[in-house]
Amino acid sequence: MSALKKILSEKTNNELMFYVKNIDKHTEEAVGLALKELNNRNVQLPEGLIDNIEIQLEVKRKKEQNERVSGWDENVVVNLDTPQYYSKRAIYCFSILFSVFFGSFMLAANCKDANKPTWPVILYGILYNLLALVVADYINIGTSYVFLANGVGVLLMYELFWGRYIGISTKYRTKSIRKPFIIAAVVFSAYIILMIYEMRVGR
Repeated sequence: MSALKKILSEKTNNELMFYVKNIDKHTEEAVGLALKELNNRNVQLPEGLIDNIEIQLEVKRKKEQNERVSGWDENVVVNLDTPQYYSKRAIYCFSILFSVFFGSFMLAANCKDANKPTWPVILYGILYNLLALVVADYINIGTSYVFLANGVGVLLMYELFWGRYIGISTKYRTKSIRKPFIIAAVVFSAYIILMIYEMRVGR
């Protein structure tokens, strides 16, 4: 028995009816399993419901096909049956702006939600940032290098860990970036305040 089938078998009739009446919020597999479970329980379904389900599923398939996108958003869905992760796009933006070390914590959070190890991702973020700082100090280059190094670092992080721990083809819903944004804002604000303080003291 699949994990999804087991979960649905433990739901009430009303909860199963929610699946078959709200097709846009669930995967086609979940809707099919919910309908099968209702039939197994000999639940009387509203007249025309099965035909309506088939029509809605066909419309949903065509809509998903038309809206299918490539790149980082191709596995992003709205189905409630899928796990919720920080998206590749969100992690990339935070890594560019605030460092690969910061982005590694977001990816590590995804790994934790997927019951995968988090320490390799965080260790990578620490080591990559240290290496980038050493190179920047040695070559004595400007801010543009930082953004370039962060971009390379986060792409390499995806190659090393996303496919291995999350899955290249794993469908997922996007998690709100409110929490990392607040943390980043607090850290960045503290950094700015510290810089201003040092400038005033150094006068």
